[in-house]
Amino acid sequence: MRYVLYILTTIIGLVTALFIWIYVQRVKLDYNSEGKFFSAEEGVVYLEPAEETYGFLALSGLIMTGTLMTLLIIRRKKGS
Repeated sequence: MRYVLYILTTIIGLVTALFIWIYVQRVKLDYNSEGKFFSAEEGVVYLEPAEETYGFLALSGLIMTGTLMTLLIIRRKKGS
């Protein structure tokens, strides 16, 4: 059971890091008055409301990772 928690914590932690990175990249963009940013290099239009979604996913991931880490610490103390 402990190894499943290690793997789950690692995967959720890595996905959370990805969402944090995307969120930071999206916040740096210079959106126009309509809330859009056009990237000529990629040919993509980024929408401003999407950054809130990535921020929410990052925050949720941090909470889940913290909860799993706490659970691992408690289980380790009980096992010792």
